[in-house]
Amino acid sequence: MKNLGTCLGDVEINDYLSGSLSEEKKAEMERHLKDCGGCLEKLAFAYKTVEEFSGKKHKGEKSMKSMWKKNLWLFGAILTFTLSFLAPRYFIQLLVATILMGTKWIFDSVNARILIMIYDAWKKGGEKEASNIFRNLDDRFSR
Repeated sequence: MKNLGTCLGDVEINDYLSGSLSEEKKAEMERHLKDCGGCLEKLAFAYKTVEEFSGKKHKGEKSMKSMWKKNLWLFGAILTFTLSFLAPRYFIQLLVATILMGTKWIFDSVNARILIMIYDAWKKGGEKEASNIFRNLDDRFSR
């Protein structure tokens, strides 16, 4: 395994996900993940990718359930927006509920987490640290 003072590579993340690391190396890697948002995001992305392509998930019912769960806040926002016109007496309250649910849906998305991670990196290390995040994202999505 690489020196954990630097960010983790694909091999280390694969070893972690497959469970082939010793307890000592696993603990060392988890300490690094605790302090490194970039590596943690990389691990989460790899885990999600493995889960999606492992064949354990079936199409149809489970994917529909997953879609509902993923977009619950969006569906709630649409419902309250529609109700705001049907119940004019509660227009403002329902509109506020729409805004809150829409905002929750936005911040639950992966893109919002990536933007927050880039902002945090920029605050900690300036442009150099933020550009490392962009480079990692380019590497991840160019494959």
